[in-house]
Amino acid sequence: MKMSKFIDLLSADLKALGKLGGTELEVAVSRLIPTLTPVLRSRLLEALTEIAGEMKDQIPGSRVEARLDGDEVELVCLQDDGPNRETPTELNARITLRLPEDLKSRIESAAVKEGISLNSWLLKASERGSFSVSHGNRQLKGKGRS
Repeated sequence: MKMSKFIDLLSADLKALGKLGGTELEVAVSRLIPTLTPVLRSRLLEALTEIAGEMKDQIPGSRVEARLDGDEVELVCLQDDGPNRETPTELNARITLRLPEDLKSRIESAAVKEGISLNSWLLKASERGSFSVSHGNRQLKGKGRS
């Protein structure tokens, strides 16, 4: 689904509401819409991600992810990779990873949204075979094998 379709529809609704308040409000709304577009895009993606997370309980043995590619958003149903392997006896390898604080914060936020520890999130991302985390205008992507 294209996010711009829904943002355009919402922008048109806001413009129509602005006309009801007279010329001043109509002009103000027209000026606000371009600055609201990135915020609307972000909130729409957050809502879809939350919906995907809520579907987890409805589809046993799988999970749903919201994926963004440019303007395209898709919800993808994936099989769970098996039991959570984060048990002290199985996790005996260590690495030290140095990364910018803001990237660490975003990864921690992603883990919190999934309701798992940072370590579990990194482990799941690695076991899935690929992962992607935004860093400013750049995006970190990788492939992993377990």
